[in-house]
Amino acid sequence: MSASDPCRVCGFDKNTGRNFGVITCSTCKAFFRRNGRTGSALPPCRFGGHCPVNERTRRQCPTCRLAKCFAVGMQKDLIRTDEERAARLQLVKANRLQRQEKLLTGPASVSGEKHGRRVLHDLSALNLLSVDKFSSPLSSNDWIQITNVRSAYEHFCLQPILQAEEQREEYLSGQPIKCRLKEHTFISVLTVRLSSIVAYFRATIPAFSMDMNSNDRAWLVRTNVHYLLLFSSSDLFNSNDNLVHFDPKFACHAVYAHVYGQDILARAEQLIRKLHQLIGHDPAISKLIQIILFLSPCLVTNYNSDFYYQPSEKTIYHINQAQEQYIHLLWSYLVYRYGEFEGQKLLISLIGQVMEHQNFGADADRILLERQPFANLVYTMLMTFSLN
Repeated sequence: MSASDPCRVCGFDKNTGRNFGVITCSTCKAFFRRNGRTGSALPPCRFGGHCPVNERTRRQCPTCRLAKCFAVGMQKDLIRTDEERAARLQLVKANRLQRQEKLLTGPASVSGEKHGRRVLHDLSALNLLSVDKFSSPLSSNDWIQITNVRSAYEHFCLQPILQAEEQREEYLSGQPIKCRLKEHTFISVLTVRLSSIVAYFRATIPAFSMDMNSNDRAWLVRTNVHYLLLFSSSDLFNSNDNLVHFDPKFACHAVYAHVYGQDILARAEQLIRKLHQLIGHDPAISKLIQIILFLSPCLVTNYNSDFYYQPSEKTIYHINQAQEQYIHLLWSYLVYRYGEFEGQKLLISLIGQVMEHQNFGADADRILLERQPFANLVYTMLMTFSLN
């Protein structure tokens, strides 16, 4: 099997490996995962079950497409049920717990060095509470909070965004290349991304949900959220086999190029890859950084308080207090995971990254204002998006 082997179902020339027993593309993989066990619920074929299934026609008749999936050898028994997925997740967590115990009890964990290379603590949702609180700058409450942050991000943010991206890719892949410039798909996925990020903050920041009025919450969303998109893009990068979600290999690339232009996309990819190289190996850091940045007075560099809502000094004080709690949590985690010196270096590098993101965000906003009307509409949406 090679990357150039076509999908056995639709013939698309870019596969994602062997899925359910057969080499397929990502869209046919997703289609079979959704319908392989429940195919009887699909509408009957209007042409007697003889529809051609290829890259152009695969969306036209789901019944014939599913029949083609089975014909080429895809196995519905390999589709995990919800119970099987939960059991596998528990197995993965148990394995991580065993590795953690070996790190903490083995000789390498005393010095933190092995064969000239620093040994890092593993992190998982189960093993956070197993660490001796006296050997860590993090309390048991801190570990609970980090676990909750990671779980909330997966549930409220990452999974909805991945699902929206997957559905858009499936839809656009079924269109001829010259017809893939579907502006409504861009707006739809952007709305999901913004809404999902806000839902994550609602779930993890008590001060945001309980201590602010609706105007203050909307102000934070409008001034900060769209400057955090590169962080969620980095998480998508991890899930897409180290490809940015607007890579030319994906059908959505044309609409991204239409909105932003190739220069901005190239800069965005460079920043996403730098962020991945810096913290891609540690999923907790990105989640905490996003909370800290969201609780900043104003990330957007072109926000004019003379024309837009400005919260009271009391509100700003409460926001800063909430932010300090997460800054302390992040710093304690970095010290635990990397040691004080390496943690300090990583934090300084992250601050530099954030400044680069701000400069990029300002340039992207300017480009959106200068480009065609649809890009201007995207800018307006980013600047006015709120909880509603």
